[in-house]
Amino acid sequence: MKILVTGATGFVGSQLQKELKAKQYDVVGTSRRSVPVGGDLVNIGDISQNTNWAAVLTGCDVVVHTAGRAHMMNDQAEDKLAEFRRVNRDATLKLAQDAHAAGVRHFIFISSIGVNGNTTSDTSFTERSIPKPTSDYAVSKLEAEIALTNEFSNTDMSITIIRPALICGENAPGNIRRLLKLVESGIPLPFKGIKNKRGIVSLKNVVSFIITCIENPLSKNELFLLADLDKPTTEEIVCSFAEGMNKSGRVFWFPSFVLRTGLKVIGKENIYEQLFGSLDIDASKASNHLSWIPPVNIYETMKQTAAYYKDSK
Repeated sequence: MKILVTGATGFVGSQLQKELKAKQYDVVGTSRRSVPVGGDLVNIGDISQNTNWAAVLTGCDVVVHTAGRAHMMNDQAEDKLAEFRRVNRDATLKLAQDAHAAGVRHFIFISSIGVNGNTTSDTSFTERSIPKPTSDYAVSKLEAEIALTNEFSNTDMSITIIRPALICGENAPGNIRRLLKLVESGIPLPFKGIKNKRGIVSLKNVVSFIITCIENPLSKNELFLLADLDKPTTEEIVCSFAEGMNKSGRVFWFPSFVLRTGLKVIGKENIYEQLFGSLDIDASKASNHLSWIPPVNIYETMKQTAAYYKDSK
């Protein structure tokens, strides 16, 4: 079986390609970064609806599309939504069209739990939840899902969509890295006693599940939410990171409504939701439908991630 992994130098794609090679699969990866051309890693350049994927799709049976435009703290794009759509929606659909033309039988799209929304209240997110994306990034991912489903639902190329929660692992970018930096700084953080539930998933579990989807035909034409069974609070995440760095978790109690009011005043209420709100994900379908067992525990992953962050510095 030959597999194309896009974003093969990225956080998920690089680990996925490594594990697939260890299992003796024939793997080719693409990257937008400047990488040596040839072999099993191809420099595809900036992706859009104009990208020609034909050369890298020759002989492929499966495509795993991990490449995309992610959140950026200081996004300089004039029209951010248009840029997200160009990469995450339009380039995805073009890849799928080229894959179908090349005879690919299975297209696996790595989406985002942000498609469901940013917070939950009394009800966990499931595959049946109505999507409520709140960011341009999540809107573009949902539009990509819809485009794939509409165009290929009655074809001989199966579509699998995976919406992972926040992914934790070595070299994790984004919010994980920012929180690691805060914990390392030793600044006391106001998370004591928070009773929220944060959906989070180990990188190793994400890779394991993607490989299960490749190998198990029951994954075809299905949507899966992906999160670890344990749902730590923000306090537990901080303390696990601190333990991994051989530090004591410096957390204290502070009235959350005061922080929420202050962040709302400066237009940063989304930060409050990410740190104090719940994102409760029922990812039981991933295990029940495919008989998949997550290989690692999220608490151990958080400690290992923090230890790696500290050592790599």
